[in-house]
Amino acid sequence: MANHDVTIEGQVVRKRYRRTSRDEPAREWAALVLLHEHTPGLAPRPLALETDPPAVVMSRVDGAPLDAVLTPRLLAAMVDAYRTLFAVPVPPDTPRRFWHPEAFLGNNVAWLEEEHARPGLPDLVRRALAAARTWHADPPPGLDRIEDPVLAQGDGKVDNMLWDGSCVRLVDFEGSGVGDLAFEVADLAEHISARLLGLRDPESVVAAFDLSPAQRERAAAYRIVLATFWLLGLLPGNRGHGLNAEGSDRRQAAHLLDLLGREGA
Repeated sequence: MANHDVTIEGQVVRKRYRRTSRDEPAREWAALVLLHEHTPGLAPRPLALETDPPAVVMSRVDGAPLDAVLTPRLLAAMVDAYRTLFAVPVPPDTPRRFWHPEAFLGNNVAWLEEEHARPGLPDLVRRALAAARTWHADPPPGLDRIEDPVLAQGDGKVDNMLWDGSCVRLVDFEGSGVGDLAFEVADLAEHISARLLGLRDPESVVAAFDLSPAQRERAAAYRIVLATFWLLGLLPGNRGHGLNAEGSDRRQAAHLLDLLGREGA
């Protein structure tokens, strides 16, 4: 279920929030104001912040979701949009993105303890959960820190990237805040909305950002964190299970085991 309602009147969009416990309106408004100041056109133009009910009023952004297999041209356009986003100066009082690296790590550890011994799981899924639980018990040091701060969109879903035929524009900043560059790149590579459908080649996504060796190493570790999160969400009874095709949990388990095997190679 969406956390907001959107109405469109001509070139004006009003986004009303059903939930504000994560400061969604303030996060989105601050991000749009910052982006309009530094890189107008990348995201909607902020028009008004309303309080009763809480809503952000913004300009309409033309384009269609980037939910097709990425050609080299589309990949370059997506990467260019996020390079532009990550280059925006981040004010010192900006909070961390809602789901920041430390939150993902802590969530995974607790969730793995709940799910790893669940009866009836396919053997492939069970093995992936066991391997992920072992990895999360002793992850590489420093993954809970933000080493290279960037402005993060907070949700790498394909619906939040709009292709207008010439460039990609970004929408939905309700979870935005300070992120870590390696984590954000890993999120683009691993987001389930693209990965299960094979819309992006994860290796091409990571390579396109010209990360330093240390950043590439961190991105590889964060890909394991994110792939684990998505596998947990795909388990029967969890939110992602009924939203994806039959066998998605097994496909994600195989992918996670591949990531874990590469790290140990």
